[in-house]
Amino acid sequence: MSVIQDVDSLDFEYYLTEDIMFPYVTAVIAFDELENAKKLIDLSRYSTATFRVKCTPHNILGFFVYSFDADVTDPGVFYSYRVASAVFSCREESSDVEIDLKHLQVPLWWLELANVDVSDQRYWLDKVVAIGFDASWQGPLKTQARVNISKLTLRGRDWRYAWLFAGLAAFIWGGFSIWFFKQYTLSLIADVKNKLEKGRPLLAYQQLSIEPHRDKEKSQVLRFMATEYMNPDMGLEFAIAALGINRIKINEILKNELGMTFNVYLNKLRLTEAARLLSKDDKANVAKIAHSVGYNSVSYFNKVFKNEYGYTPKKFKSNAGRTAQ
Repeated sequence: MSVIQDVDSLDFEYYLTEDIMFPYVTAVIAFDELENAKKLIDLSRYSTATFRVKCTPHNILGFFVYSFDADVTDPGVFYSYRVASAVFSCREESSDVEIDLKHLQVPLWWLELANVDVSDQRYWLDKVVAIGFDASWQGPLKTQARVNISKLTLRGRDWRYAWLFAGLAAFIWGGFSIWFFKQYTLSLIADVKNKLEKGRPLLAYQQLSIEPHRDKEKSQVLRFMATEYMNPDMGLEFAIAALGINRIKINEILKNELGMTFNVYLNKLRLTEAARLLSKDDKANVAKIAHSVGYNSVSYFNKVFKNEYGYTPKKFKSNAGRTAQ
């Protein structure tokens, strides 16, 4: 691997052989020394990373974030930093890529290397030591390849304005607390209805037998997820073994079809069904519903449900009960 340009853009050439089982090269943008780093960068206020990329020849690349894991990371060993990644396609014509920093995936190889449970998909954007771009055996082998990445931009929100607005709003609403409470309750009910309606298109994939897709692999992936998402063993490796389709293809299908990775879509299906069940019965047992849609941990279910809908399952169930009154 040789770096041609590293100032205005990241421009490098590489050549991968088959002399080792999983050949790869990684270009790393480090915020401090890779070993024994003393400074970790807080990227938590950013939601996306965008950049322009060009590859010769056509290639499959990975975007990586390396974050500090208090249970695993040895600061003297760079690859002990927790890796979270996303895969993207890179063509010979320049194209713009957007990476969702909030929904990256911790790769299986790192979890196995660090002896961490394969379901542990946590990573910490507030403790980042570096980001990187990876070219591996999933791209061309025994071919001189070149990658150019430019206009790398991190995007997010400045919450100072939000806090200023919240303070002003709280001052104004202080004199109208009773009226505000009534309006807030109505808005919660409307919000629950709206989120239930938005979730219905996801459930439509359970009816794939009515309108089959022309693309066989696409149909297989979507049908499998729609019918197996309630299985607690369901995961990317489980789907790969069952379908015989590799992880890159599965994620590519879901990204093109729904704009989501495997894990994000799996959670969407599970949480949409959980929301539907909670809205049907205000006496429904939250733990029972969590297990019925594939979550073994009720506490984890509560966490991801609140992240998705803005309320705990118990609060959501209460608000949904009001819509029926």
